[in-house]
Amino acid sequence: MNPDDNRPPLRPDDPTVEIGSGLHEVETHLRAVLVEDAESIRPGERLSAILAEAHAAPVTGSGTPRRWLVLAAAAAVALVAGGTFWLVGRPTVLVPGPAGTTVATQGSPRPSTPAPSAGSGTGASTSAATAPATGASSTAPSGTITGVPVYWIGETGGAPRLFREFRTVPDEGGPILSALYAMTREQPLDPDYFTPWAPSSRITVDLEGSALVVDLDGDTVSATTVSSQVAERAVQQLVYTATAAASIARTPVSTVTVLVEGQPADLWGVVRVGRPMARAAQVDVQSHVWVLAPTEGEEVGSGRVTFTGYGTSFEANFLWQVTTRAGAVVAEGNAMGGTGTGTGGFGEFEFQRTLPPGDYVITLSTDDPSGGAEGGGAQVDTKSFTVR
Repeated sequence: MNPDDNRPPLRPDDPTVEIGSGLHEVETHLRAVLVEDAESIRPGERLSAILAEAHAAPVTGSGTPRRWLVLAAAAAVALVAGGTFWLVGRPTVLVPGPAGTTVATQGSPRPSTPAPSAGSGTGASTSAATAPATGASSTAPSGTITGVPVYWIGETGGAPRLFREFRTVPDEGGPILSALYAMTREQPLDPDYFTPWAPSSRITVDLEGSALVVDLDGDTVSATTVSSQVAERAVQQLVYTATAAASIARTPVSTVTVLVEGQPADLWGVVRVGRPMARAAQVDVQSHVWVLAPTEGEEVGSGRVTFTGYGTSFEANFLWQVTTRAGAVVAEGNAMGGTGTGTGGFGEFEFQRTLPPGDYVITLSTDDPSGGAEGGGAQVDTKSFTVR
């Protein structure tokens, strides 16, 4: 604190202050007060108003002399200008925006792709945290919905497991219905995947809070050669598809009840449905490795190709290999991602390779130091792609 701040305040009958040391005292005092309360300063142009008030002030024996007011006004204006310069030189402070807004800063993660709106969806917003959104798009032809997550089944590591594709599908009344119809009517893009569900002529959904009821017609489960293991995985296929689609529809779902013709049923004669079910743990039902990019059949530009995978593996280590369609090895290596199967932590990983034009296959696999002696062996996912 400036030591001059301890002096008594000026009184109206103090003698007139001439330009010089007296004015310096006033300026010093005002500057100290201004610095102390600088955060509240909002400088503006006040010179004209201050001078007008000073000249209009009455001159009486006990009043403040006009000359004093003019000098004090000039000093105040000078200090405001100085305070303005000091404030301008300070770092900018960002004021938080209203709730619901997003502030993008340099170096921050890219915002996720906006989710398509539901045709009939209601409820609070949510985001799917169980799997990455790589592959989702933001535009679609009229009458379709793009970026709809559809889960399929693939045999890997000695068991049927879930894989996911983002699809552009007909709009059947919002993402949930559209995804479920696609799961029964469409075919996977990857020929290694399949679905036991038959094309459905009618699916209805009823959402109350976070509980979803899915009612299928009998045609959907008309197949007769479905093993118990595949049937159990197919139920989770439906649960994963419905909950993922509900997420992009901003209608969060925690449980799914499956009915057939409005009643509980034994699907394919081997698995009972009719009660609320949640998603099973990823590590139990989902493939431990997915190829996210390139997608099946994708064409990429020649040069450096970026490969992206997702999953969990022993010591977070994944193996990869790029071959020609004829099977000749072009490049291979390993990449790190996830947190290891011991904790079931799934995560993304990425690597790059320069490839000449041609047709290729990327194979990702989990690390299996047991050589297949434990847990059914390595889990694998492949994608065919073309470099132009």
